[in-house]
Amino acid sequence: MNKKGQALVEFILILPILLLVLLAIIDIGNIFLQKYNLNNDLDTVSTLYQSGKDKELRAYVSNENLSFSEKQSENIVTLTLETDVDINAPVLNKVLGKKYRIKTDKKIIKENEENKNEQ
Repeated sequence: MNKKGQALVEFILILPILLLVLLAIIDIGNIFLQKYNLNNDLDTVSTLYQSGKDKELRAYVSNENLSFSEKQSENIVTLTLETDVDINAPVLNKVLGKKYRIKTDKKIIKENEENKNEQ
């Protein structure tokens, strides 16, 4: 029997599955990397928001192709950033869709004008 031929056939049969798994791992790693970058962007946005630089904040969000929203309730402001990540792995994009939306938010305590005057 030709064992080399048998090993080659087995390798050819398993190769597409290995490639699909490898592509899925790369895409999942990309999602985590983009989430990390989005958290860093949120730190920058929150700094700009707290310092009252709305024009710079809007320019930054626009430059980075991010969706920004803020929600206020009493003295707490929730800043939210969202963006889409492209999914290229053939099987993974059927499960998650071609674009996967990632989102992160941060809560900030907004000081009242009365508290600022007292300090």
